[in-house]
Amino acid sequence: MREDPIDYIPGVQSIDPKDMMSYLQESDTSTVCHQIIFSAFKDVKAADFVLCNTIQELEPNTISALQTKMPFFAIGPIFPSEFTKSIVATSLWSESDCTQWLNSRPHGAVLYLSFGSYAHVTKNDLTEIANGLLLSKVSFIWVLRPDIVSSDDVDPLPDGFKEEVGDRAMIIPWCSQKQVLTHPSIGGFLTHCGWNSVLESIWCEVPLLCFPLLTDQFTNRRLMVDDWKIGLNLCERKPIKAAEVSDKINRLMSGKSTDEFRNQIKMVKKTLETASTANGSSEKNMDQFIADLKVSIQKKSGANTQTQTQCLSNGA
Repeated sequence: MREDPIDYIPGVQSIDPKDMMSYLQESDTSTVCHQIIFSAFKDVKAADFVLCNTIQELEPNTISALQTKMPFFAIGPIFPSEFTKSIVATSLWSESDCTQWLNSRPHGAVLYLSFGSYAHVTKNDLTEIANGLLLSKVSFIWVLRPDIVSSDDVDPLPDGFKEEVGDRAMIIPWCSQKQVLTHPSIGGFLTHCGWNSVLESIWCEVPLLCFPLLTDQFTNRRLMVDDWKIGLNLCERKPIKAAEVSDKINRLMSGKSTDEFRNQIKMVKKTLETASTANGSSEKNMDQFIADLKVSIQKKSGANTQTQTQCLSNGA
C-alpha cells in the first residue's frame, strides 16, 4: 500500500504504484485470479522462449532487461499490415454495422467508446461518462455490452439519455472495432487501454482518451499518456465527474492539443510500420527466434538420441 515511486526495477523507469498492474496494487492476493496470474509467472520462468506482442523501439529498456534473464523476442504488432483492409470477422459476437451512420459524419468528428469484451464499469462511473458525453455535444459511437455494469442491469444508462443524444450517437452492443477505427469520421477513442486496442488505435492513427479498469491497463495508460504522448487521461483522480469527462473529450477532439496528439501518433505508427518491414526489428527478432528454435530442437533431439543409445547399451 506504499505510495512512493518504485525506482529499483531493472529496465523500468520510476513508476508510481497507481500505474502498476492492478493485481500488484491489491492487498488481497488469495483470489482465484491472483493464483492464475502467479501460476503463469511461475510457468514462464521455465519457458525456452518468450514471444511478446510489443515493439523493440517502443520499450527498449524493459526488453533489454528481460533479455538478460531469458530468450525474449519482441515481434509485434501481431496483425498483418493489411489488417485494416481485411473483411474477415475476428469475433464470434454479432457485430453492428456502423458504416452508413459514420458516412454521414464530418471527418474526425466522432468519438468511439469501447471498454473491451471483459472489463466492467461501476454504475456511478458509467453515469458520469454518459452525462459527460451529453455535456460535450460531440457525436459518438458507444459499444455498450449488456453486462458492462452487471448481468443484472442490462440497461444501465441514465433515464432519457438515448432520447437526449438523439441521432448524434450510435449505441450498440458490439461492432468490428477495426472497421470503426479505420473510418475517417473517427477522431478519438475512449478506451479501457487493453493492449490490442492500443496497438490497433496506433495503427489507425486515432488518439486516445484513457480510462484503465484492470490488469495491465494502468501501465498501458502510463505508456500512452506519459511516455508516448498519444492521448489524455479521462480523469486525473477518482471519483470521475461529468464536467471533467466533457472537458477531456473536447480537448481530445477539438482542442489546441488535437493536432499534437495526431502528429505524435503518426510518429509512433511509423515505429510499428518500420518494425514490421523485412529489415525491421520485429521481423529480425522473429527470424532469430526461428533460428534459435531449430538449434534448440536439434540439441534436444541429439540429447534424446544419446540417452536412448546409452539405455540400449546398458540393457545389452
